[in-house]
Amino acid sequence: MEPETGNQSEFEPLDSCDERILAVINELHHRDDPIPNDLNDRVEFVLELEAALDAKVASVYRPKEFALMRGDTELAVNQGDPASITFDCETVTVMVTPRPSAAHEMRLDGWIGPEGTYAVEFRSPQGTRRASSDESGRFVIEGLPDNEMFQLVIRPDEALQREGLPAVVVTPAVRL
Repeated sequence: MEPETGNQSEFEPLDSCDERILAVINELHHRDDPIPNDLNDRVEFVLELEAALDAKVASVYRPKEFALMRGDTELAVNQGDPASITFDCETVTVMVTPRPSAAHEMRLDGWIGPEGTYAVEFRSPQGTRRASSDESGRFVIEGLPDNEMFQLVIRPDEALQREGLPAVVVTPAVRL
């Protein structure tokens, strides 16, 4: 496509060619990466939690792959168990690893940092399960439904809150 004016600079107003290009890009975004229908609900949920409950909403942390070079061979190295999910906010990190434990049931092994005692809630459409971490931040929840969406609510003990940790950390919902 030729611009309508051959010597148009970057600071001149958009012409019809620019508008057609932007329309195609807009269509591609709407078709291939639409805005989630529940985006407003998600944003309101996070704002309400952080404002009303002194809660922090953790995000899913995806570490980059590391590559080792040896001669002409490149080896990709992943950090940790590929089934593990790590949630992270400014002050708390939660890593969980789901493992099959029985027919159609899962076991969730978890670790919370910094070390300390935490109350852990596992929320799913099936209901809420509760657990407590040990002093190192480790916890286990067994008998969980397989292939189910879940969310964790982490509550540090009072000593950790005095050290600056938020009263509540909520993870986004993910599927086991």
